[in-house]
Amino acid sequence: MSSVTGAAGAPAPRPPARHLALFENFYPAMDRLGTHSTSLALLLLRADPELALSLAVPSRSTWPDGFDGRRVRFSPTWTHDGPLSMLRAGISTARALPAGSRVLFNWFPTCYGETRLAASAGMLLPRIVRTFSERRPAVYAHNFIETQDVRRLGYRPGAVDRWAVGLFEGALARAARVFVPLESQRRSVEAMFKVPVTARPIPFVEALFGHWVATERPDPKWAAGIPPRTVFRILLFGVWGPAKDLDSVLPVLNALFRSGHDFEVVFAGSVNRFFPEYRERLRAALASLPTDRCRFVADPPDESTPALFGPADLVILPYNAIAGPSGVMGLAAFHGCRIVAYDVPELREYDAILDGRTVFVPPRDPDALAEAVRRCFAGEVRGSTEPKESKVARATAAALQLLDDLEVD
Repeated sequence: MSSVTGAAGAPAPRPPARHLALFENFYPAMDRLGTHSTSLALLLLRADPELALSLAVPSRSTWPDGFDGRRVRFSPTWTHDGPLSMLRAGISTARALPAGSRVLFNWFPTCYGETRLAASAGMLLPRIVRTFSERRPAVYAHNFIETQDVRRLGYRPGAVDRWAVGLFEGALARAARVFVPLESQRRSVEAMFKVPVTARPIPFVEALFGHWVATERPDPKWAAGIPPRTVFRILLFGVWGPAKDLDSVLPVLNALFRSGHDFEVVFAGSVNRFFPEYRERLRAALASLPTDRCRFVADPPDESTPALFGPADLVILPYNAIAGPSGVMGLAAFHGCRIVAYDVPELREYDAILDGRTVFVPPRDPDALAEAVRRCFAGEVRGSTEPKESKVARATAAALQLLDDLEVD
């Protein structure tokens, strides 16, 4: 990663026709630019050659190495978990915007149900920024805690926490134009907060940064630690915690090993920091699998996703619940992996947007899961065959639609 600099001696680009301020708050507790915002910023810049971006991002953020940043005003200003610095950064960025600028918050407002002060303070930013902006800000909200069953995600917020987050989320929804990825989310948020909401999915966006790195800035280091594929590979990827059901999946994989099926398993990702006890459960679960056929890749960088998903024959998504679209599903579909997923409504909805090839099984049904995996072994299930260039084009068209939406007050 590097800071944004222009090429020495390069002619100054002509003034952009549109200016957008993109506020990154994908995870309030993160201290760097999130994967989704990196991909979204690059996608918007490539979709509209005349767009200029101002990025207000966490303090340790850097612009990706090798990607043109001449149309980006990059401001790594607010500190990790610092609500006051977040508010100050928002105000200073808003006051410096050119006249007529659009403002978009790319936001996971509740951080998987987090109700800490950093998240709540961040939800005030659209209202504060609105006082300095000529135009009403917009929020691309990946979820709302008030419209999800947080207990199924493993959280147990108290009554005061729920009241406070409901209050702040209501203020957020009424201060900004709200965009969400899924139609079901649109209906839920409109019913909860009585405000108009637009469903605007951007398919495959979570895969684009890694894809562009692999195709335009390849580097062997991004595949370091990822074992070469030798047989049929199953990938389990993500942030692990109570929202995902390893208790049913791992016995199924063990039974398939014992029955003579020849395959390997790669676990990749990290443990949800709000559930540290899950780390020991994951270690114990991995120890139950054949050591020569199971590998764990901890905290892989965003740039390594093509090296993880490219060789994967099957990705399993054992979600007990999910608050919106699955980034892992988007990654798997982009790379043409077979997908077997628990039958959760949000996953079905996002699958239809991607390519509709996922095999769904009833949650926590070991027999159904084993049969679906066997069908993949037998070649009865195929992953997406749509060319990656076509998927990038679909994401680009969706990004242009979002930009056009932002031009309408």
